[in-house]
Amino acid sequence: MKIQEKLSNENGHWYIAEIIEKCEPVERNEKQDLRRVTTWGNFHLIKAKSPKEAFEKAEKLGKESEYKFTNVDKPEMEWTFIGIGELIPIYDEFIEDGTELMWTDYGFISDRRTKRMVRSKENILNRIKPKLKLPKHGK
Repeated sequence: MKIQEKLSNENGHWYIAEIIEKCEPVERNEKQDLRRVTTWGNFHLIKAKSPKEAFEKAEKLGKESEYKFTNVDKPEMEWTFIGIGELIPIYDEFIEDGTELMWTDYGFISDRRTKRMVRSKENILNRIKPKLKLPKHGK
């Protein structure tokens, strides 16, 4: 691997933050907390000198991502920042192709359940959406 393809993390200043957001109509019944909403957990790479700073930067990113739009069916919709779901420090000294960034401890579970966690190549690849090309602003 070329040296420019490595991202230094020797001071341990990189984190992965999961930003939780939801999308729903602007006109809604706020008292109905069992209503269904589209919910996403977006994972962002954050550089910060401390976990507290990383958390605050992630919150700022989440708040800045809020917006309203008119749906094809005409109701006005909005994406709303809900909060931070995870904040995971990256411990490896260099971040490069193949670096372990996150892990989950699933506990002491049956072999059968472990094997059910695996998806087929086709299933995984079909779930990946193509990158959208956004229009350039100001042109």
